[in-house]
Amino acid sequence: MKLTKVKIYGFGKWIDQEFDIATDYQIIFGPNEAGKTTLLTFIKSILFGFATNRGENKYQQYKPKHASRYGGELEFFDGNSTWTVIRVDGKSGGDLTLFRDDQQVPESLITQITGGFSKEEYENTHVLNDESIFSIYKMTEDQLETEIMSVGAVGSKDWLAVADNLENDSEQVYKSRGKKQPLVQALVQNQKLLQKKASFENQQAAYNAVNEQLDSTNETSKENQLVHQKAVKEQTDLLNLSKKWSRFQEYQHLSISDTNLSNPISTQDWEQALRLDQELKTINNSQQTSDLTANEQTYLQFYSANKFELDNIKNHKSDIQQIKFQIDNLNRSLNNNDNQIDQLFAKSPQLDENMQILTTDELDSLKSTKKALNTPLLAISAAALLLTFFMSGILRVAAGIIFLISIISAIYQQKSLTTPIDSQNFLNKKGYSNISIETVKNLQPSLIQLQQLHREQNSLEKNLQQQEFQLDTWENKLQKLNLIDNSQDPIVNIDNYFNELSRIQAKFNVINSNSSKDEQIQTLQQTLSRIFNKYQVANMDTLTKLHSDQQNKRNLVNQLRADKEYLGSDFNKLMEFKNFEELSNRIALLDKKVKDLAQTNDQLNRQLGTLKAKKDQIFDDKEYRQVVDELTQNEADLVEWYDEWLADKLASNWIHEMLNLASENRYPKMLETAKRYFKLLTTENYINIELQDNKLLLTNRNKTKFDVHELSKATTVQLYLSLRLAFIKEISDIVNLPILIDDAFVDFDSKRTENIIELVKDISKTNQIIYVTAKKTIEMDNKHILDLKEEDHA
Repeated sequence: MKLTKVKIYGFGKWIDQEFDIATDYQIIFGPNEAGKTTLLTFIKSILFGFATNRGENKYQQYKPKHASRYGGELEFFDGNSTWTVIRVDGKSGGDLTLFRDDQQVPESLITQITGGFSKEEYENTHVLNDESIFSIYKMTEDQLETEIMSVGAVGSKDWLAVADNLENDSEQVYKSRGKKQPLVQALVQNQKLLQKKASFENQQAAYNAVNEQLDSTNETSKENQLVHQKAVKEQTDLLNLSKKWSRFQEYQHLSISDTNLSNPISTQDWEQALRLDQELKTINNSQQTSDLTANEQTYLQFYSANKFELDNIKNHKSDIQQIKFQIDNLNRSLNNNDNQIDQLFAKSPQLDENMQILTTDELDSLKSTKKALNTPLLAISAAALLLTFFMSGILRVAAGIIFLISIISAIYQQKSLTTPIDSQNFLNKKGYSNISIETVKNLQPSLIQLQQLHREQNSLEKNLQQQEFQLDTWENKLQKLNLIDNSQDPIVNIDNYFNELSRIQAKFNVINSNSSKDEQIQTLQQTLSRIFNKYQVANMDTLTKLHSDQQNKRNLVNQLRADKEYLGSDFNKLMEFKNFEELSNRIALLDKKVKDLAQTNDQLNRQLGTLKAKKDQIFDDKEYRQVVDELTQNEADLVEWYDEWLADKLASNWIHEMLNLASENRYPKMLETAKRYFKLLTTENYINIELQDNKLLLTNRNKTKFDVHELSKATTVQLYLSLRLAFIKEISDIVNLPILIDDAFVDFDSKRTENIIELVKDISKTNQIIYVTAKKTIEMDNKHILDLKEEDHA
């Protein structure tokens, strides 16, 4: 399916525009702000629907400010028929109309073009931009390996993450050399209980021992609670620091800049210099000094009639600039806040907005008992797993499905906890329906952090609304005075108006002057020279540059002040960390410490309850029975923890096996294609890619083999590009949409860029590519270049 034509009614800055697109590859060239990215967003929006007006999505809507219609058309050719996709403003992503040749067809046939892909799937496979490339540089070794191995099958990244989580869950239950894992502790406790049962002493000795143990455990519990409270506070403080890290880095980067204004140009001198320079230019232009045009007279009359309002706007220009600065600053903070919330939900998938934080009494009231093991389910899952290794074809797939269903059911039953009726009631009211008690407890720190983030978000949004209201008020005044032009920046509109007014006033002064032309020039030059001498510049150009530099420094000072206010007292705390990785490591260690302390608190509370019961029963000759009961419970716990560990291990292994089966038909072909691309991108420095034991191995021209972790970041990006583009080619039988490349290679050197262009030409033989860039190179064929110019916009 080849895109042949783009027709825009109104989308962002594009209004009533039409472009023909080459069916092999199309390079769209233009400077920054030329509308390149807007054009690519238009293509995605027409195919999959316009962005909604929620959150950050509203910035992807691109509703035009000066057009009556919102939307446009895309024309595709599938080799036999011409498809026309029309989408205009409407509900649920816009109103869609679909034509095949000249015949309107049902909207559901859009899947003939998209292959059933969603917008997110299309962006994750067919869209390459600087954000997707730069993200590779920031990944850890494990993240990088998962990202590269997941290229071979759509959605496999999520399954690999599930497998890793299951593996981590199993290690939380048991490790061969572990000490704090519940199964390890249960085994240790089992030995202790057996010894205690064998060496049972007289009641009085036992009473003394229990009493001493009770006092010691009670003291340990109090100390542990104090340490836990201190750790939770430190954890909250560090999480708050992590939210401010990006602004802290920005502040450090900007603070080394030169902000010294040794001889600042006053507003009066600057405006006088502009006026004098304009009068000199007007005198030197003999044609303009004849008389004012009708438009110029109207301009002066309009200013005279609205002088108070116009001068008021001019005097408050810096206030308007400050409002815009505050809006940008608040949007950045909201962006950071949204990212923190997204990370919180990603870290705790069971977290829900409707959940309420439990009180200390409510947490203390929770008691949980685990459900007994469902042995038949585990037997069925084990049998199904064995069948997947000894069968093939449809029987193997059926066995795999049975294994999946049975093992997930077993895991769900193992991890489910029953609660007393009174606990269940208040948990349901607070939004914890069908969630285990252990999970409820673990979610409390995340809920506290989520509550803090929401409070901060509400404060930021309220402040943003106030600033936007003030900006709208000024823009309405500009609108009433007809000072709004095509520019979206009100400051540009104000400057344009008063620059033109200054020119006309200078011309008026020259025309009405009683002095001769030479006398006027001499007088103006003398006055202008005094200003130049005052600021030690040679001419108007250098004065203009000096004024621009000083304005940039003032903006920088404002930014530094805003960042300093945002960081506040946390600035010195952030200075204690060398980099964000050190802060993240500290947070990770503290997270583990808090979790361990919470588990220790629970264990100590259970121990205290057990010890108190034993102390009360000892003189009734019930201690021996208590030991027997504890041993029985301990043996039941051993079976339950073992079953949970085994279920997590088997499920993790099964996911890896199923992903291998899912990708075994495409991955070898994809590797062959990726090998050729990788060889081209690295200028034949790497000649082979092979898969061994679910690991990628790369061979260079010297026959030396490397794994992914040993590659440089630049070579890793080239490997990722090779695999991803090869994957797109391999799924072209499912979906054959254009590959969109949005300036993804801006930091490539000339040789790598040349290789990329060669790769684009090669891939375009089978897959259409639309490549937008602000950097034109000699390797690009002019026949394939669409040059965007500012005048192309309506």
